[in-house]
Amino acid sequence: MPKKDDNPKKMNISKILKQFHQIDVGTVMESKMWDMCMVPPDTSIEDIISLLGSRKHIWVVKSLKKTKLMGLITERDMVEIIAPRKLSPYKFTISTSTLRSLIFGGIETAEDMMTTDLVTAKPDDTMGKALQKMKRHHLKRLPVVKAGRIVGELTMKSIIVQFKKVMKWYQVLEEYEQMKK
Repeated sequence: MPKKDDNPKKMNISKILKQFHQIDVGTVMESKMWDMCMVPPDTSIEDIISLLGSRKHIWVVKSLKKTKLMGLITERDMVEIIAPRKLSPYKFTISTSTLRSLIFGGIETAEDMMTTDLVTAKPDDTMGKALQKMKRHHLKRLPVVKAGRIVGELTMKSIIVQFKKVMKWYQVLEEYEQMKK
């Protein structure tokens, strides 16, 4: 029975991953701006609910033409405003984020419910740097921003798809090198 190490077709995932970490974000990101869900800050809560019925997240931009990134609305944000935290009778100070809900009021537009403390990547950042940000902040997506404008997004799905392509190319190159010998 052959050992795993004896397999001549075994890929060196570690080597491939090190190379993948050096690729710039702009190469890997999804730059299909036409497919990214973006809304202006004055978009109604009704429209946001409708969009989140078919999307996992929505980018909030100052205007659809200039795409200056302001915030993000996710399914999780929707859960927070639909099912707000119960208030403790012993709590004397209440933050505005605690009161953000459809029950307590105060949510009428995208701007009212968006998350504004965003972690971003730049197109020329390395994938290693972007992946560390995603890991550190427990993120599934990163907006890719250039001069304050969103130019694409990096999602876990796009990363996996691109890494799979890199592995396939590595395998093709390895097979080609073996044929030359």
